[in-house]
Amino acid sequence: MAHVRSLFFEGAASESENKALQAVKLGRPSSLIWNITNRCNLKCNHCYMAADAHTLPDQLTDDECMDLVKRMSEAKVPVAFLSGGEPMMRENFWEILEAVAASGVRPTISTNCTFIDEKSAKRLKENGVRWVATSMYGPEKFHDDMVGVPGTHARVVEAIKTLRKNDVGVVLKTALTKETWNYIFDIIQMCKDLDCGMIYICDLITSGRSEGEEDLRVTTQQWRELCDFIVEDIQKPGNDLDYDIGAIPSVIPYIAEKFIEQGIDVHKGLDRLQIFSACPVGKGHMTINSEGGVMACQFAQDWTVGNIREISFAEATSRLFEIDKKESKGQCAPEKCEYSRICRGCRVKAWQRTGDTMEEDISCILHPSERKIPTAYSEKAIPCQGSCG
Repeated sequence: MAHVRSLFFEGAASESENKALQAVKLGRPSSLIWNITNRCNLKCNHCYMAADAHTLPDQLTDDECMDLVKRMSEAKVPVAFLSGGEPMMRENFWEILEAVAASGVRPTISTNCTFIDEKSAKRLKENGVRWVATSMYGPEKFHDDMVGVPGTHARVVEAIKTLRKNDVGVVLKTALTKETWNYIFDIIQMCKDLDCGMIYICDLITSGRSEGEEDLRVTTQQWRELCDFIVEDIQKPGNDLDYDIGAIPSVIPYIAEKFIEQGIDVHKGLDRLQIFSACPVGKGHMTINSEGGVMACQFAQDWTVGNIREISFAEATSRLFEIDKKESKGQCAPEKCEYSRICRGCRVKAWQRTGDTMEEDISCILHPSERKIPTAYSEKAIPCQGSCG
């Protein structure tokens, strides 16, 4: 995950990015995605966790959730993304949200927006929710077919308008696949037309309902085409849309190179990436699933480092920082790529492909002969993170 505008310039996510950066420097959790339930009322055909209408048998109880919020606050978690499944399907969703907001942790909601109306939008605003993230995959029929429930597209659009009317920011999310590629530039324009403020574009993660669907990933050239568009679009006068990129961290050094070619100073972003890389695995970022499992990334439901019922936030964070002490392999290794510590490659893709979390990320969109990173960055010492001692 990396916000392009906020990383290299100033953007909507700059404040949150700075807080996460400071948390990493202090060896604390930098951000938390909390799947408060596995239940969902949609049936998205690419859902990486195969969420459905059922509650998992060992889901955290209501009391455990309240205790977790308290511990979250004590650990000084800067921001918590309440997600699912569909988080608003959990019966005590509002109780959890209100507790998070009262604890001093900034709440963000990831929802399919089918439960958003005027009343809930106001309530979200009252509880300090600045951003709601919701998904969009294309035009009405295509979107509804993809999520498996007719009428969803219209409900999402109406919910976005309601949220914006109540001064709640919206992140429009989409998964980039061969199926959605034809609509990606329309989705970007839709994001602008609805005054969303940010778009999250994620490469396909082949797990859950999309397991074994690697052929659905778009090509390297298509990602490059999109990146070239982002580089130009982000510089247009009057355009303040931020782009958040997920599951393909090599996009960030590629974009940095494009800025360098245009004579734009990218040192602010590259300095930050030396500490908090484009792939956040091992950088204090964590996901807690509905059963309390602590994951290095929300896209890897089976890659856990313990259960939050049994370990403290400090121990969970320390175990995650241990991942960052290891070096990536193959084309992602430091001796092969001067972006190794800035990018890191997608650790989940490596794990899913080989079973080794540090193997190379073969979805990299760069080639060694094309790198133009300033010499100072390839020679700069990488500071130790977390509790390296």
